[in-house]
Formats: sequence, C-alpha cells, structure tokens
Amino acid sequence: MAFSQQQYAEQLELLQERYPQVSTQNLLHLLQQHNGDVDKVCTYLIQEEHRVKKLDSLETRFSTALTALQQEYPASKSIKRTRLLRIMDRFGGDVEHVRKFLQKHEAKHNESGIDSSVVQHQQQEEIKTKYSTQLAELRTAGINIHSPCVLLQLEKYHGDVNKILEMTKNREEKKHHIAELDTKYSSQITQLETDGIKIKNKRLLLELLEKANGQIDIVKQLFAERNEQKHQIKSSINTSETNHENLSSTKKRHEINADDIDNLRQLRSAGIYGNPVKILALFHECNQSIEMTKARIEKDREQREQQYEKRTQQRIVLAEIHDAYLTINNRDDWPDNIQQVYLDGNNMMFVIDCIRRLCLNRASKKAERAIAELAAAWNEQMHIPNIELIFDLTHQLEQIQSIKVSSAHPMYKTTDDMLIDIVRRSENQQKNKRTIIVTSDRGLAIHLKYEGCQLVKPHQWFSHCAMVLTPDLIKHEETTDMTAATTTTTTTTNKTRYDLNELVRRIVKIDL
Repeated sequence: MAFSQQQYAEQLELLQERYPQVSTQNLLHLLQQHNGDVDKVCTYLIQEEHRVKKLDSLETRFSTALTALQQEYPASKSIKRTRLLRIMDRFGGDVEHVRKFLQKHEAKHNESGIDSSVVQHQQQEEIKTKYSTQLAELRTAGINIHSPCVLLQLEKYHGDVNKILEMTKNREEKKHHIAELDTKYSSQITQLETDGIKIKNKRLLLELLEKANGQIDIVKQLFAERNEQKHQIKSSINTSETNHENLSSTKKRHEINADDIDNLRQLRSAGIYGNPVKILALFHECNQSIEMTKARIEKDREQREQQYEKRTQQRIVLAEIHDAYLTINNRDDWPDNIQQVYLDGNNMMFVIDCIRRLCLNRASKKAERAIAELAAAWNEQMHIPNIELIFDLTHQLEQIQSIKVSSAHPMYKTTDDMLIDIVRRSENQQKNKRTIIVTSDRGLAIHLKYEGCQLVKPHQWFSHCAMVLTPDLIKHEETTDMTAATTTTTTTTNKTRYDLNELVRRIVKIDL
C-alpha cells in the first residue's frame, strides 16, 4: 500500500482535492484499477455519485410503500433494497405490480424452504475451491475474483482462464468505444435533450448517432420508428393476452360440466391422477373407457421414459466422443506406422468453400474428383499403403493414382454401414490400431473408436494437407493482449489460419 501511495502520489493528491469525502484507500484502489488514469477515476466517481443520488431519490419516493411490502412478504428481505427500489421505479411506483412480483418470489421461497442467498454463497465457495489455481491466475491479471460474474464464467467455461481474459478485454474495448462515442457526439446529445428526446439507454442513443453519422434529424426519425415498433409490439401482446384470457375462460365454462365431474371422480377412484382437463380430454378420446384411458396413459408414460433414455444416451455419446479425435497442429502430429486411411467422402464435401459451392451448384462429380486428387497429392508425400475414398453413391470408381474410390451403394445403404463392416472384418481386427478414418459423424465415430480405429476430423485432415503440400498458405498469428486492469500482465494468443480454398486451386486439376 505504501508503494502504491508513493507511485500515485500526484494523482492521489489531485483526487483528494476534488473528492475529499472518498477515503484514501478507495482512491488508491481505483488508481490501481485504472492504471493511474485520473480521468477514468473521475468518470467512475461521477457515475457512482449519480447512482447514489438516484438511489436516494428513489428511497425518498418509495420508502414507505416498499417498507410496507417488505413487512407483508418476509421472504423479500433476502432481496437487496437497491434492487427493490429499481423494481419500484421500473413499474412507476405501481404497488400492485410489485406485489405480484413479490408474491411469486414468496411462493418460490416457500416451496424450496431454502434461503436462496445461502445456496448462492455455498455455490460460490464450491467454485472457489474447485478453481483455486485459475482464480490465482485471474487475481494476478488484475481481475476481481470476488465478482459473482467471474465465478459463474469460470464454471460455465470449465476453468478456461484465457476465455475469461478475452471476454474481459472485449468488455473493456466496448466501454472504451462507448466513451469515445460519448465524447464525439456530446454536442448532439445535448441538442437532442434540449429538443425533448430522452432515451434512458445511453448506449442505444450513441449507437443511433453512430448509425446516422451524427445527423440529429436522422436520429429523431430512427427514434420515432423505434417507438412505433414498440407500440405495435405492446398492442399485439395485449391483444393476444386478451384473446388467451377469453379462450381460457371459455374452456373453463364449456370443457368441465357436471357429467365431467362425475367422470373425474370415477377416474380418481381408478387411480388416474393429473391435470383434470387433460385427463378428461384423454377419457373422451378413449370412448369414455377407464381401461383404455389407463392403457393410453401407461403408453404415453413409456414413450416419455424412452425419449428421456434416448436423450441421456445421446449425452453420454457426446461425452465419449469429445476426446476421441486426434489433434493435428503440426505436420509431425500425424501418427507413425499408419497402414490404412479411409475417407468419408460425403462428410468431407462441405468443409471447404470452393468444394461446397460445387456441390450446391449440382457439380458433385467435380467435388468428388477434387477430394480424390487432393488425397492423391497428399499421399505422394505420406506414402501410406492403402487409402480408400468412399461415397454413399458415385459412378466415378476409377482409381486416381494411389487413391481407391468406392461407392457404398448398392451393397450398403450409406458410407457409415460400409465403414463399420470393414473395420469389423476378422482380417482387419489387428490392423485397426494402424487405421485412421476421416469423418465428423459422431454416431459413426463411437463405433469406430470401439473397434480400435483412430479418428481425424475432415478439417484437420485438410489442414494437414496444407502442412504437407503448401506450407506457404499457413499463417501463424500471434496476438499479445494487455489486460485493462494492469500493464504488467500480458496474454499471448497463437492462431493458425489455413487458406484451404487456395490449396484446392493449386493442387486440383479441374475447373473450380
């Protein structure tokens, strides 16, 4: 703290003269956070002062009504007072709207029987324990690790520190851009306020000014169009709500009568429970037969369980396939002693733009030929004994140099069926460990991985073609980002870009 005070002595003295009510410790913290930029600190303090004044005015306006509501709904005490004041302001002081909001909150609180703030605190502590190493890195980078937003992002992105730093950088850039626009269009904003144009969302106003290149008349026109759209949306919502209420009341009047109540009692006595309207509708569909209704309900329940099981299985499959693919970032990452490579042709036709355009323009024969010629040129350098390119249905079966081109049809329905049959043959059981299959089909990949094959995604294979055949088309971009909170910590990001369209144009000997 002493070093910081010595480092920012001049800035601190200037700020203390302007803001004597703010403690020295807070001023030092703000100077550290903004890297000694006095203007940024002043901007923050002005905004904070404005926020405090606004909350004070809201407290003066809604204090009595809000206190009464808090006494009426004890669970609302877990909500911050400032949030409740903003809610009151949003509803224009309409107590009934706020009461509805608090009733919903009270109901949720009574159902769970657990204090949400306690649960949230426990969750935050668990995240801090789980990602203690990542939090240390973020603290070093100047990030406020006590912010709930940062903890939620850590959990969401599975501890990816670079992702959080990148998001923080983007936020700071947006703030800086908004500040520049605010300075650029300050005179226009003043003029608009003088003309009676008021927009609570200042960022929206700045975006409209930038879109109109600072022309006030165009901004007014855009603002009028926006208000008209909002009015239309509100009127349509109100109309639909009215229609829905009328329909609901009609259902209540006409769908349940005295006979239905007797039927409902019989259904209840037979052990059939649930939404009365739905049960009665099902009962009438089954010709008012209780046995048929029970059978139908049981059938629907089984279908729901099967669908749930299917979704669960799909999630398991996705989890298994996540780490199944090989990662090829360099030419030497291709595994040694590979004896067989199978290319899922249909799966590869939509990876590169120029080949995809051929397919969309009904020139699939050219697209098939392009992949085959590219594979042949690649294998001239790799010298793999057996490479087979398989399509669902193709009539171009001639071998292109070392590449065998095959059609799954008519013996198989799809390339997937053919590949599964190949790897399950007894003569290939020992070869599968030295076999690579290029496909991005997740369902197929699970079967192939189970048989012992290695997997490569089509984009990775095309990238390896560029590494082998045209290394000059590979661009390595290194960006060094400095975090907004401190200038002593930098984040270096390496990105590799492959010009795959130019790769195809160079190697393939057909008109693209």
